[in-house]
Amino acid sequence: MEKAEQTFTRFLEDDKQLDYPDFDAMWSRIEKNIPAAGTKLAPVDMSAPRRKRLRKLTLIASLTAVLAASPVIAAISYNWEHILSFRSGVQSALEQGLGQNIGKSVTIDGVTMTIHTAIVDDNRTVLLYSLSAEGGTPESLYFSAMELKDADGRTIEGRHSQFWDKDSKTFSGYFETEWTPDGLEADVQLTASTLQSFSSAERDIALDPSQDKLQTFDIRQDGIGRLTVRPFVQGEKMLLDTAVEFERQDAMKWTFPRIGVYKDGALVKEAGPGAFGKPGEHGEYTGKQYYQLGDLQGSSATFKLLYTREERRIDKDWAFALHLDKKQMLSGTVKHGMNVPVEFPAGRMTLEEMIVTPTQIRIIASHEKYMRIPYLRFALDVNGTLLDGGTWPNEDPEKTTFRFELPPGVKVTEQTPVSFAAKYEVLEHKDATEPIKLTDIGERKMTLTTKVGGYSVLWTYYKQDGKLYVQSECADPSFGGINQTYIMKDGNRLIGKPVTTNFMGDGNNRAIDEYPDFTGTEAELHIFWYYTETPDKELRVPLYGQDK
Repeated sequence: MEKAEQTFTRFLEDDKQLDYPDFDAMWSRIEKNIPAAGTKLAPVDMSAPRRKRLRKLTLIASLTAVLAASPVIAAISYNWEHILSFRSGVQSALEQGLGQNIGKSVTIDGVTMTIHTAIVDDNRTVLLYSLSAEGGTPESLYFSAMELKDADGRTIEGRHSQFWDKDSKTFSGYFETEWTPDGLEADVQLTASTLQSFSSAERDIALDPSQDKLQTFDIRQDGIGRLTVRPFVQGEKMLLDTAVEFERQDAMKWTFPRIGVYKDGALVKEAGPGAFGKPGEHGEYTGKQYYQLGDLQGSSATFKLLYTREERRIDKDWAFALHLDKKQMLSGTVKHGMNVPVEFPAGRMTLEEMIVTPTQIRIIASHEKYMRIPYLRFALDVNGTLLDGGTWPNEDPEKTTFRFELPPGVKVTEQTPVSFAAKYEVLEHKDATEPIKLTDIGERKMTLTTKVGGYSVLWTYYKQDGKLYVQSECADPSFGGINQTYIMKDGNRLIGKPVTTNFMGDGNNRAIDEYPDFTGTEAELHIFWYYTETPDKELRVPLYGQDK
């Protein structure tokens, strides 16, 4: 399966026999769509607009209660560093005196939300807001939902985030959407719903990581029912595969349960990125966490279930009727039609259009349906200044959108030399067609080594709790891993369920597939495809302002 972002939403039903890979399950290996390489982004920014993900909202820097009439003064007067740390283009626009002053407030049950400024151009719409409460603002306030609707009542997909400023004891945040008015102006309504406050909670669990079997714990508090944990050794690391059942289904939206490992009383740092939120076989909230083996061993290692507890909620709506105007941003907008082919080892795309606004550069590319761009890092070279960026979801499966923040001081005109750059090549291969014979399948772990595309791949397989587990790994780091396996039985394909969560470029090519209700002692294993990775491979394509 493909390597993916850390949250999941849609998965195929388990009882269906498929004659093709479990593409929905493959979300755990699709590369992250990030606006800047190497940055730490909230999962919400990797999400497709139509996928409503279970995620914790990040909180951001604040505004004071009274703003001057000019949004420019407001932008300079308050600390936007945290809220705009990965949106330098918005900060750049504010510093240039761009942005539409809104200055509207709604107060419900003593909590005031104020929309201060709108940044509206041909690439996106961003609304900046603050949140404060009478008698002191709690440090953990979250809106469970925030949405924008156009004049016809149609919902406009977007995302929001907040940050707590301990000095002013208020929040500031943003709502961002790729939607932008078709014309110069538009009437919309922003609605923020169900304000909640939370606190951190924990529960001691007697987890024994040395026992590589399913371990069950009854939690029975704050809406959480049962926790199950299954440890998997992965070389020098261990994967803790968890599933949480809920007594209150709404608690799944905000508890974000995870395992905390403590050694000598200090919280142990995880050994790599995990993944949370994929629905289990019966709707459980699942998690994948990686730790160094040494951190889990010894009598000083203790374990807790960490989660978020709801303290209070206001089930009401903060609604704002807004009139958006993007005329101010037009002076810095350049649209450039292109027809630039980009060749890949297996396929090609065509860069068709570049839209430059005061906040962002967007490039639209066309290609064959559902084509995966075989690179992980993307950048624009703007007259010698490198702008990191990434791919963003597009409703059209034959299109890909690349977005790059435009930082302060960088100007783009029709004469500015611009090049598109990509790095870290990841290729998909389907030439490994020989079946892998698994024999003497039982509870004892068995191993064998086979060649996959010229690479030596070690397979480890065994049965436990009526399930067959098959792990693949390779000592060569240029081998990116097996995507997903299947077993042929009576002429049908039994699709392996991915246990591990891998990310392209994470240096881990170990993968485990699970086959429930396996009763045999032999199996003919097949793979759908595998990956190879070349971190130093670069591609550079001149766009305009220079000789191609």
